[in-house]
Amino acid sequence: MKDYLTHLYGVLIASPVALITWLMSLMVFDLATLTSAIATSVAALLTYVTTQQFTLQKYLNEHELARSEYKYIKQELKVAKGKQKRLLNSFKKIRNLNDIKLIFDINRVVRAIMKRVENEPKLFYNGLQFFHSNLDSAVNMVEIYLDLYRLPGKTKEEKIELNTARLRLLDLKRNLELDLSEINKRDYERLKIERDVLKRTEGNNRKRQLEMKEDERLPDFSKVIQEKEKAGEYIDRK
Repeated sequence: MKDYLTHLYGVLIASPVALITWLMSLMVFDLATLTSAIATSVAALLTYVTTQQFTLQKYLNEHELARSEYKYIKQELKVAKGKQKRLLNSFKKIRNLNDIKLIFDINRVVRAIMKRVENEPKLFYNGLQFFHSNLDSAVNMVEIYLDLYRLPGKTKEEKIELNTARLRLLDLKRNLELDLSEINKRDYERLKIERDVLKRTEGNNRKRQLEMKEDERLPDFSKVIQEKEKAGEYIDRK
């Protein structure tokens, strides 16, 4: 989400306005120091709020979002980031080399989904299964699995249960990958359209190249006529 940009633009615009207001209130209008400070603060605050709201509205228009939707998605992402942090911290609990790649892959897919939705908030609706179910399952299952795995004195049944849990984690990783595919679905459709357009363009270019080659092979009849006339042949020009 781009809150930091709206804040940055607000500060960049409000700062020179505040400086100009301060100088004018003292030098031009000859106001008291306290009055100048109040006028400067009011001008800076109004400029900051106006610029921030304008920048935010422009961002919402670009992404076709209402303010209520933006607030809702922003809140959901905040909650999801807390779960993502828990998942990332799970690396500290790994005691099996085979689990490193599995947990890394799960974290990588989760990070990719979060990044995509942060850049394009409306994609949140394509990942509802991820935000409302699969992310929770991933965090909880990884934490419980790693906590139990590092405990000593496991019975045979407990080891079997842990192996089963690891298989479920593999299934969960595939579910997360499906969530990512659903979020990226629109881009793949656009890629397919661009590919088809390029294919048609290449076909048209090949056709033009063939036509140009055919034209190059056609004889220049004017030169043929001139050569025959030089040879004394009669040419009917009608």
